[in-house]
This record gives sequence, C-alpha cells and structure tokens, in this order.
Amino acid sequence: MGRKRRKIIRKPVRAPPKVFYCPSCGAQAVTVVRTFGYRATVTCGNCGRSHEVPWLRGYLPVDAYSTWYDIVTGRLSEESVRKKIERLEAVASAVEGEPVEASEGQVSSGEAASPEGSETGEA
Repeated sequence: MGRKRRKIIRKPVRAPPKVFYCPSCGAQAVTVVRTFGYRATVTCGNCGRSHEVPWLRGYLPVDAYSTWYDIVTGRLSEESVRKKIERLEAVASAVEGEPVEASEGQVSSGEAASPEGSETGEA
C-alpha cells in the first residue's frame, strides 16, 4: 500500500486589472471604454488625458492601456495610431460586403460568369 494522496493546491489566477496608473500624474484613475467597432477611449480621471486607440477582436483593456501608455510617453505617435484605426475600419467595411473597387487588371465576378461573351464560337 502507500500513503494517502495529498490534495493538490492550485494558486488562484489573478484577473487582469480594470483601472490603471497614469504615467503623467501617477494616480490610479485610468479607465478603458470600448466605444464602437475598432476603437476604444482611454481616459485618466485625474488629469483628463484621453486618446482613442485601436481595439482588436482579442483585446483586453490592458492591451488598449499599453497602446495609450506608449502614446503618452512618446513611444508611439498619435498619427500612426490614427492611421491604424482607419486601416482596420477600412478592412472591416470591405469584409462586411461593401463593394471594393476593382483595379484595371481584375475581372469582376459578373463579367467572368456571363455566357454571352464566350470565345468558343458556339451560338
């Protein structure tokens, strides 16, 4: 026989924070609010610093905060973040079914499927 099996003690998993520290004023007052689509607004309740940051499908509030932190500390420019948001929204609108203009070398699906212009010569 052997001795009695011991119970496995698991450490509890810490949830990610919802309120963060502001790098400007040092207060724990920064909140993340997802506005719509691919945008989130990160705001410090103490000093009032606020920016719009991109929000991707798998993001948590801490991801938006880290982007905001990079903007506030100068590691990222506001212009590059704004361009990223616009790019994400353009891709999303193209996927949702809005028509995308075809370039000259591409054939649209309506032209390729029409039997009127067949080159086989059969009538």
